[in-house]
Order: sequence, then C-alpha cells, then structure tokens
Amino acid sequence: MIAIVTDSTAPFTQKEAEQLGVCVVPHSYFANGTVYLENYADLNVHYTERITAAGAGAVTSQSTPAAFSSAFRQLLAQGYEVLCMVISSRLSGAWTSAVTAAREVGSAKIAVVDSHATAGALYYQVRRARELADSGLPLSELADHCNKLWEISNVAFSVEDMSALRRSRRLGPLSQSVNTILNCRPVFLLKDGTIVCRGLAHGRGERVRMLASLVPKNAQYIMVQGFGRQPIENSLTRMLQRRFPNLTVQRREIGPILSIHIGAQALGVSWCLD
Repeated sequence: MIAIVTDSTAPFTQKEAEQLGVCVVPHSYFANGTVYLENYADLNVHYTERITAAGAGAVTSQSTPAAFSSAFRQLLAQGYEVLCMVISSRLSGAWTSAVTAAREVGSAKIAVVDSHATAGALYYQVRRARELADSGLPLSELADHCNKLWEISNVAFSVEDMSALRRSRRLGPLSQSVNTILNCRPVFLLKDGTIVCRGLAHGRGERVRMLASLVPKNAQYIMVQGFGRQPIENSLTRMLQRRFPNLTVQRREIGPILSIHIGAQALGVSWCLD
C-alpha cells in the first residue's frame, strides 16, 4: 500500500486527510512573539487576527527534514510505501527538506515529487495521486505520473499590495517591477512553479473577472481561496459557478503560511483539468 505525504499549504480538512490516507506535514509561523504550526484547513483558528496584528513581523518557517523524516519512518514502520508531494521547490525549501529526509531514512520505498504548485492546485494533485495509487500503480510509475500533474493543475491569485510578496522573494524576475497603483491590483499565475504576473486589474469587479477568466473552460475541479471570509471571495465564487454550472466550486481559506507570503486580503483560484 502507498501512503501520501504533503505539506500544510495543501488545504485538506482533517476528515479529508484521514479518509484519503494523507499525512500533512506542517509549516510553522511566528507572530506576536509566539510560534504556531499551520494546521488542517478547518483547524487554523485565529490566524487572520494574529497575522493582521503582527503585520510585517509575521514570518514563516518551512517544514523541516526532521518533520518529514518522522512522518516517513512512521509510515514505513506501518508497512506503507511513501509518495511525498510538496509545494513547488521554487516557492519553498520544503521540497529540499523532504528530499533530505528521504535520503537520511535511506529507503527505496520513498519517492519525493515537486508539485510545481501550492494551495488548491497541490490539493488536487494529491487527490489525483490517491486515485492513481488506488488503481494499483507501483510507486515508481506513480511518481512518474505525479511529476506531470502540474501540467493539468494551476493556481491564480491577486493581492491588495505587493509588500508581502516582495519580502517573500518568491517573485519571478519579470514580476519584480509590478506594483499596486491607484485602484489597480496585480493578478498572478504560477508558471513552471514560480510566480509570474498576468496583468493589472482595475477595480474589484475586473479583479474577479480576470481571475475567473484564467480558469480553463475544460476545468473539472475548482477551488476559491481567500484570507478568512471576504465579500470579494463570494463574488468570485458566484462568477465561477455561473461560468461552470455543472461543477461545485469549493471554498477554503488560504491559511497562515501563504497569507503571510502573499499578504492579507489576497484572493486565489485553483483548478484541475482531470
């Protein structure tokens, strides 16, 4: 049997993770003098207040090799092989942590995959990996398939201001010059696992329309994510529901780690084609 390990930027609820046999390794964040672990998507209580109060003083720390090693050893001891799929290596050092842990454990029963994604796109990749694993694929073939899942999944997002993204140093070279001016808000997309700018939206309505327009017409799964619950998130959800009347548009919060890196009031949409 194959168990799947991911990191906490994938917005799984505790029940989903348990049902799918997914082990979520947490990142951590520091705010107002205290260190917190990022939890399941439905258990990240009070993070919006903490981050808002901390402002630029809120910082994150990636999942450690020790955390991944502990998860790997426990699963191997239970008789599982392990597929580990984590946030893009161009956005976080979690992939390096997972690779380091796999090397330390020294088992051929562990495969680590760079998702080139995060947020809802990583969530959909992990769910697809579970389906493939349950179909009976051996670990090596499963890893080969999962290395290509970024081609059918992605995430787009928009921010209120650029300060958090600039501090995170996750922007691609062409995005460094992007700024928020007057009522214009930048809209970003992941490309090859890094953040690139797709344009500026003038006003809230255009921001919502631009994000919705980036979702491919053949999308089969869609997730809207916001910082807490916001009216603009409702607007994007309604627009996507009208555009995709036969699909259920999922809603999740962005969570503390990504919120610190892209800023409070960020809004995102993820999708998967299969």
